Amino acid sequence: MNRTDPNEGWDDESNFLSGALHGAADEMPGAEVDDLHISFGVVRDRVRRRRAAKISGVTGASLVVVGVLALGATQIPLLDRNSALPGVSGDVEAYASVGPEAAPSPSGPPATSVIQDGYQPSWLEWSDLTCGMPVADLETTAAGWAVASAGDIYATVSDFGGDPSTSWGMAATVQEGEGALGVAPVLVWSQDGVVVDLGSNVFGAPGPQSEPLIGGDEGSAGTTVAATGNSLTTCAPTETETDPIFETTLPEGDYEVRVVAYPEVASGQRATAVSEPVAVRLDAVGAHSPTLMRGGFATIEPSPVEPPAPIDGEQSRFVLDRTTDWVTAELTRSDYNSTDPVQVISACESADEGDTVPFEVVVPSTQAVLSSGFVSCDGAQTVETFGVLDGGGEVLDIRLGAVPDGVERLWAVLAPDGSTAVGDAAGECSANDVPLEYDPANSPNEGAGATARAIVEAAQACDNGALVGLATMYPTELLIPAEPADEVFLLPEGDVHYRTLVALLAGTVGADQGNGTIVWPRVVTEEFRDSDEAWDEVVAAGLLTQEEADAQRADEVFGYTGMQIAIDTLGNWRYYSATP
Repeated sequence: MNRTDPNEGWDDESNFLSGALHGAADEMPGAEVDDLHISFGVVRDRVRRRRAAKISGVTGASLVVVGVLALGATQIPLLDRNSALPGVSGDVEAYASVGPEAAPSPSGPPATSVIQDGYQPSWLEWSDLTCGMPVADLETTAAGWAVASAGDIYATVSDFGGDPSTSWGMAATVQEGEGALGVAPVLVWSQDGVVVDLGSNVFGAPGPQSEPLIGGDEGSAGTTVAATGNSLTTCAPTETETDPIFETTLPEGDYEVRVVAYPEVASGQRATAVSEPVAVRLDAVGAHSPTLMRGGFATIEPSPVEPPAPIDGEQSRFVLDRTTDWVTAELTRSDYNSTDPVQVISACESADEGDTVPFEVVVPSTQAVLSSGFVSCDGAQTVETFGVLDGGGEVLDIRLGAVPDGVERLWAVLAPDGSTAVGDAAGECSANDVPLEYDPANSPNEGAGATARAIVEAAQACDNGALVGLATMYPTELLIPAEPADEVFLLPEGDVHYRTLVALLAGTVGADQGNGTIVWPRVVTEEFRDSDEAWDEVVAAGLLTQEEADAQRADEVFGYTGMQIAIDTLGNWRYYSATP
């Protein structure tokens, strides 16, 4: 086992799936449902036109997964709005005794045999929390605060450079009391009434902490956030010359897991808010919640649609399986990131073929949503193309929304567009036969040039989904008066926008217009307004006839009045319109 600091992988822990965030939503009465579901924005301000293709089967090998993620993105039934989640008080065997092929309990040694009794991590010196303490002493001390688990335990497994790392997470609903919660809650593990893991050091995690996670009027239902934990127990330190390291995994077995929050109730003074326990089984595969609490067992035959074999350049892959006693989900994240157009390939099976599962494509460190869509649960493969999604150099994640009870299997892969067989291109468009290729020399700036290349490639492929994605990412001002991207790039075309984009970016040279903006054609700038070469470019590209070019050049007031496009040096597509 590689030595791992408990703070390592904290950004992976922030990458919780919003399906877990909505785990309890459908069972909560009244306004609580709205408050939970409002955190997952299925409808975004930026509209992306959906282009989906249903495919009856996939050719490929069995799924290859680097590591394991256990996640239940479904409901945990609540007793009522004021009650805690159903606790199991260490007796989880009953959950494994019902259903098909009930798995035997893991038979590892007791967790107390691997921990250091009485040890207290340095980041908890302000508290009375110690390893080996009775769970009866793990109490809420923060006035007015309440915490409840809101989903199954899950793990994010990242394979960067061949050295996978794993972190645990669980959604939590936190109701505000005195003070504010400025750090993520943690997962505290216990076995046989004794605390055996105190969770990660969230106080030392880098990132924006200037504003509290919870500190305003959040309403009676509370706010859903991610509780984090490391896969290595922080109750088994190995002493070094400097700081202790943690390299011990808890033994296989049945555990209770509690969510513990640390609100700051006064300046420099923290307290604890503790949830009721939930059952978790840790085995050789991973950590699991009991399926019996998530909607039952398999009622449908095995799917003929298998996940595709590993795709060159895929960024993340998620698989959920509820056909056994204990929920299992697997998520892998690669070290690949790119400015290539991307797609989400997915399939889902449910007892109700009308079910759908919302998903978002997010930037892990900021949780910024770049795009969203739905996985259809009719058993057929679906492909949604989103164009270029810029994660700022980060590998992007797929994050699920609420998963209906009837869903039994689901998978989704985020990969480059065109990496797998997804059917024919969008169809014919005006750029099909344009004999132009993008030349990097056409842009004086690399950032603007990367986006220019993506626009040219999408236009020449007649890919309206990719163009809409590119135009709504910033967003872009299209035409005067402005029109929505899904109408401007609708196929079949009403105007020749696809051809015009290629002509501008591949047929003319861009120039710096000032304020960090590159504009095509360069003839629109003062520097090149009287350039013979610049005027010849727009004619050769087919943007103007020679007669039109001569007439516009002779107009000393307006000059070039044809179509132009601007992209800033950060790669943001700013506008596409006729010259004002």
